[in-house]
Amino acid sequence: MKFVYSFDSKEIPSLSKVGGKAMSLMRMTQQGLPVPPGFVLSVEFFKPWFDYIKSTAEWQKVITSLPSELKTYTAALKELCMHLELDENRKKSFEAALNTFAESSKNILFAVRSSSPEEDLEGASFAGGYETSLGVNLETIEDALRHSFASSLDARVFLYKKEHGFPLDHPRIAVIVQLQVPSETAGVAFSLNPINNCYDEAVINANFGQGETVVSGLASPDTFVIDKVSQKILEKRVGKKETSIWLSSDGGTCEKPSPSRKDLCLKDEDIQSLVKMVAAVENYYQKPVDIEWAFAEGKLYLLQARPITAYIPLPEEMQTAPGHPKLLYLDETLAKQGIHEPLSVMGIDFLSSFSAQNMKAMFGKNVSGVVDGTGGFFQGRMYLNISNQVKLYGKKKLANNYRSIDVTSSELIGSIDENEYVPKTLPSKLRGALLKAALKNLGTGIDILKALKNPEEYHKEFLSRVNRNIENLKEDLNKNLTVKAFAESVIERGGTFLIISLPVLSASMIAKSAIKKIFKDSDSEIQRKIAYLDKALPNNITTEMGHDMYRLSRFKEIKSCPSFGLFKENLEAKSFSKDFMTAWESFMGKYGFRSPKELDIATPRYNEEPALFYKQLKAMAENNDSEHNPLIRFDQDTRVREKAFGELLLEAEKKGNRNANKFKKYYKAMVLFGGYREAPKYYFIMAVDMLRKKVLNCAETLTKSGRLERLNQVFDLTIGDLEKAMKDPSLDLKPLISKNTAFLRSIEHIREFPKVIDSRGKILRLPKKESKEGELIGEPISPGIVKGKVKVLRFPDEKPILPGDILVARATDPGWTPLFINAAGIILEVGGMLQHGALIAREYGKPCVSGIEDAVSILKDGQMVEIDGLNGTIKLL
Repeated sequence: MKFVYSFDSKEIPSLSKVGGKAMSLMRMTQQGLPVPPGFVLSVEFFKPWFDYIKSTAEWQKVITSLPSELKTYTAALKELCMHLELDENRKKSFEAALNTFAESSKNILFAVRSSSPEEDLEGASFAGGYETSLGVNLETIEDALRHSFASSLDARVFLYKKEHGFPLDHPRIAVIVQLQVPSETAGVAFSLNPINNCYDEAVINANFGQGETVVSGLASPDTFVIDKVSQKILEKRVGKKETSIWLSSDGGTCEKPSPSRKDLCLKDEDIQSLVKMVAAVENYYQKPVDIEWAFAEGKLYLLQARPITAYIPLPEEMQTAPGHPKLLYLDETLAKQGIHEPLSVMGIDFLSSFSAQNMKAMFGKNVSGVVDGTGGFFQGRMYLNISNQVKLYGKKKLANNYRSIDVTSSELIGSIDENEYVPKTLPSKLRGALLKAALKNLGTGIDILKALKNPEEYHKEFLSRVNRNIENLKEDLNKNLTVKAFAESVIERGGTFLIISLPVLSASMIAKSAIKKIFKDSDSEIQRKIAYLDKALPNNITTEMGHDMYRLSRFKEIKSCPSFGLFKENLEAKSFSKDFMTAWESFMGKYGFRSPKELDIATPRYNEEPALFYKQLKAMAENNDSEHNPLIRFDQDTRVREKAFGELLLEAEKKGNRNANKFKKYYKAMVLFGGYREAPKYYFIMAVDMLRKKVLNCAETLTKSGRLERLNQVFDLTIGDLEKAMKDPSLDLKPLISKNTAFLRSIEHIREFPKVIDSRGKILRLPKKESKEGELIGEPISPGIVKGKVKVLRFPDEKPILPGDILVARATDPGWTPLFINAAGIILEVGGMLQHGALIAREYGKPCVSGIEDAVSILKDGQMVEIDGLNGTIKLL
């Protein structure tokens, strides 16, 4: 086994032998970049030390320790490392490598640092986990070696490994020994801007002396932002440079005040050299990187290079070339659907086909397409192409249309630079689209007029069409169609649900707009009353689901059952009361196909995995306060709505009989149809669930034959892939799955996707809204004032919402509905008047404010706040 590899070796060993950091330095040396010479002591070099460590009692304590005990036990383990000695073979190899440097100077100094096989990888950096020794001389180098080795057993490393799924019982380390550069300035450089994610901007942090002050955060460095395309320096920011570290001639380092805090430590020509270097490293790796660098005696050196782990990758197909016109994308998965996580491969494939069919129905041709169309589904997300849509509709109209969906997104659209982001001409796919849409939808326009003229009569017609479409879908399910054929049926019927619903939804919105127009000259108090006309609307299927859940939670079977395991056992044995079983089966028959993230066909439903549903019912069972009883609240809010109607009618009568009659007519349409805003999705999800069952039947066949490892792996295939798999038993599915999920694997680490991003990766954000001290300003969604303790949730099953809690979330979809029942109020980062969370908050009469940027980070569990849903403010109490 080889113990030592020189940086300039022609042989590049595997990562498992020398670690990511050393491998990178060897590759950069091969590329002719100015890497200070050095060598790496391989993983095999340290095997005897690990063998000894793992035989000790201290090691056993570390492996079995609780997180609270880890620091104490690892400290004892690291102390053992300080007494380790090299065996004869390893000592000879080490001394031979050192002698190649020692011959040139007796006062030579080294930098000694770790290079773990698990460190500096694309998905895990271990930043700050391992130790480096600077200014090491020949007398102290073995101590430095032990110090780097011991750092692989630090508590920070064990915790990081546990969090990222690395094995704890197989520690490995290699150690770099590199000629120490006596730098005058040093620091780090990023090939993209880590603040805004822009791929075309490089960022440099720099300080005098060694770069350790920058890397470890000991000093606030100078910062430079550079446009890599034009080579223009966009920003120079002087840091405080509180301290600097310098080499001591006899070994070690010393800390001194920086030579100057007011002056920048890099000249323009130095900045340009650095940008060229970081661009060269990025070009070699074909991915964003950060480097550590140093200037010594006027020469630039590359000290480290590694992939950047914490950035938002954009699919190549959505990127434009550097320097070319850029496109702007809005993430509708988050802004419109309230879904944080990426959708599955099959989910995106199916929804793409559904979107194409709908576009064809509405525009006479398929205008969907993330890059060349209005937007679409791609690589786990649903995108709106803002650039093309602004060119199609105009910036003001698009921003206004989007305001009811998500306020922040609307404001971002309204603030964009059209010269930078809007194409000079429409893509060919979109030319003439609006004219074709107008001609195609003449029939819908006539239906809207019918709905407004005679709401009750049209309501009957609407329900008849819906029921007929459901029956057609069920008939198709029973025809024994192939998966692809049934998927096409679901797409067709799902589109029909949307077409059927469009007139009633449009009639409701037109009616509300007309009501606002009637009172446009009235005082502000009268205009505010219009907000109460949205409360407690009938025919809202999601509200009704919440009410039925609440009724279920009242049964003793929920209240007294101590665990889901016991509940499930009794449920399957049907040993609960007849009344409860009837209520349970009725609920599952009507709503069992719903769940959080229900838009994705890969998501298990309540009727498949009722554990989450049971958990939500148990939390709801804690709700014994009439103030949070949704049935009582709905009745109360109905009276509030009717009272507001009466007061507004008196005002309308003052404006004349014509206005009073118009108001009554529009109010009737608004109340009768407004609740159906949730209906299209309900019926579509019903259809998706039917397709899901058919897909899972196929998955069962493929799993039994060993072609799939598990049932839900089928959702890593497209519908077309699955159709081929069922027809061709010889088709190997593993390569297909690996290819289909490659990009999804690259974004697994992302916790929060940005709302708006351009085709060069730049994330657009609004300036922070000015607010008073102790106050946050957002968008008023649902009126009312309430105080309570904050409960922050990133996922609906993260923790229970108890009666009186203030629910804080980034966004919500219908699967969050049960949480709204116990919540006293709701605070959302994402959402407008028509986003799901807003609709349900108003239906339940819960005060709600949206558009609070970074709410899930700013607000903490247990913090007392007051929500004013009418004025859109949050007071921190």
